[in-house]
Amino acid sequence: MDMKDKGRRVLVTLLGAAKNEQGESDEPIRLMTTGELKPTPNGYILRYQESQTDDSDGSVMTQDIVLMMQPGRVSMNRLGEYGTSMVFVKDRRFEGVYHTPYGDMDMALFATRVDVNLGAEHGSVYLEYQLDFAGGFASMHTMQLEYAASDKPC
Repeated sequence: MDMKDKGRRVLVTLLGAAKNEQGESDEPIRLMTTGELKPTPNGYILRYQESQTDDSDGSVMTQDIVLMMQPGRVSMNRLGEYGTSMVFVKDRRFEGVYHTPYGDMDMALFATRVDVNLGAEHGSVYLEYQLDFAGGFASMHTMQLEYAASDKPC
């Protein structure tokens, strides 16, 4: 098995922001972590973990994230208690379900910007999208993700 089959360790930087209908911003998301990047025939698959602290009890929840990236299209799968799948293609609506321990919620997103720059050493994804829950507007989001190869093997 060569190095391409195993994947490559990468450093991942993620910046995310959301605004509600009144234009008020939530606390921005900032994350730096390591991940694994694997080539596919049309792009790359990036796997990494996100950890968030629950404000109510201080517990830490970790989710596995799988991004399938190719020019003009990004698919994101969030695995775990709060799981969902999302597909980002500019000017297209995607409908899905957001799974929570309290029940499932219908959700939809409409991507207004999908910029994808991919490479084996480094790359970036920039997304702007509207998020709807239960048939109504929830928020506008931006997400900037960058990755760069690390010297550490997977």
